Amino acid sequence: MDFATGKTIEAAIIVIWILLILGIGVWARKRVKASGDFMVGGRAIPVWMLGMWSAGASVSAWAFFGLPGAIYASGAWQHWAICTPMIVGFALTILILGRWMRISAKKYNLMTMPDFLGEVYGGKWIRIFAAIGIFFACVFYSTAQFKAIGVLLGTILGLDYIPAAALGIAISAVYVLLGGFIAGAIINSLNVSMMIIASVIAVGLGYVITGGYGPMLSSISAATGGTTWLNQDAALGGVAWWFWISWALFLSSFGLIGQPAIVQKLYGIKKPSTLWIWGLMGGIIFGVTCPAYCYLGEVVKWMAVQPGSTVAAQITGLGLGADGVIAWFTVNYLAVESPILGGLLIAGVIGAAWSTIDGFLMMGGAAIVRDIINKCFRPNWTDKQLLRNLRIGMLITGAIIVAETMFPADIISWLAAIGWATFAATLAPALILATQWKGVTKWGGAIGVGVGVVVTIFMTLVWRLPNFTPWGLGTAKFMKTFYLDAGAWGFVLGLIAIVVVSLVTKKERGPLYYDIHKDVAKPTQ
Repeated sequence: MDFATGKTIEAAIIVIWILLILGIGVWARKRVKASGDFMVGGRAIPVWMLGMWSAGASVSAWAFFGLPGAIYASGAWQHWAICTPMIVGFALTILILGRWMRISAKKYNLMTMPDFLGEVYGGKWIRIFAAIGIFFACVFYSTAQFKAIGVLLGTILGLDYIPAAALGIAISAVYVLLGGFIAGAIINSLNVSMMIIASVIAVGLGYVITGGYGPMLSSISAATGGTTWLNQDAALGGVAWWFWISWALFLSSFGLIGQPAIVQKLYGIKKPSTLWIWGLMGGIIFGVTCPAYCYLGEVVKWMAVQPGSTVAAQITGLGLGADGVIAWFTVNYLAVESPILGGLLIAGVIGAAWSTIDGFLMMGGAAIVRDIINKCFRPNWTDKQLLRNLRIGMLITGAIIVAETMFPADIISWLAAIGWATFAATLAPALILATQWKGVTKWGGAIGVGVGVVVTIFMTLVWRLPNFTPWGLGTAKFMKTFYLDAGAWGFVLGLIAIVVVSLVTKKERGPLYYDIHKDVAKPTQ
């Protein structure tokens, strides 16, 4: 098939998908009557639907778009080193946190992660610090999703990057502002279904093109002549162990507990007894879809190293850096070879991005409007006022993300890593200790969350980002200098701060603490 016809077929598939999503947003608008419907779907969403949504939020555009590009450019080791530990995170979340988040949700009207922390530790400062960390992480992580959408929509619809990214933002804003959590649950069940279909297609295509996983790696090894592409430690400049400690231990597995786009879905589950289904579905779907799209990065690398291949030059010609790998494969290559499969693969990437974006828009707006302004300074708002202001907060969050999309379109994996690490460092230590250690106190929690936020943001902005500050180091150079990643330092120092400060401060706690630790006597009034 000629390229123009194939590209038109792919574009038609994407337009149909967009219209379906917008239609569901309009339909769900009638079911949003109060802030509880908007934020947690009235706590009546089937567990299978939320399990799918959480899995999609964990995969997002970093795994379906940024990570295959990073694998193509830097090495096959990322295929399993980054995907595998996160599967464990779903089980850890249920074992450590899930039961208490869901059974206390109605009693304390919990809708956000700062809600849970505020009711366990007590006081407003832990809410404020947690909300600041969430807002910062939301902006970075959401921008990564919009960049992926901007690149793909721009490539397939013939738009410049900025208008294409703005279109993706507008579509997301419409269905989130109209239908909230209810629309998100339904739409993302469809998005994740498309992700699963696309992942199966990706694996099948990869085997057809390369002849199998083992032969593919052998061919790449022979063609690259022993370069660092197949050697994790060499690719990371000799700091592979520190990478594994930072990400596999702190940020990917235990760090998943601190990902509100994933974990806050527990509030919406209809029956607490079905929590295990959420964890099982999340782990399985993530374990299937993430490695499948990572595999495409290796497939394109195989195509690029074949004798006489012009693939590398074509990808470079897109001007997107490594993030052009999936754009080239789905549009430039499959538009000719198989446009229907190409359209489905593109829909899978966009579905992965949208399955994360809606949650981040809601969380970013709620962090400022509900967790800080309403809960700490304006507690007398009516539910109608809160619902209106939540929508305004989400529009402001979206406007900031629009501004950030002006950054280069080739740093998607960087932005996603920063967002994920900031969530983990800000929230995970306090959430884990809230249920696992009786010694936590109000000021221990507040100081610990504050330390996690400040350390992660400071180290990220000053050293972690490549080419954005005079000291920008990137991953390998950063770890060779500081050993652990920025988020891992925030995680470790935040955890230590909670323990140390809790040991030396008055045993003040919130009411939920005494529900969790029933053998600790409540203080007398």
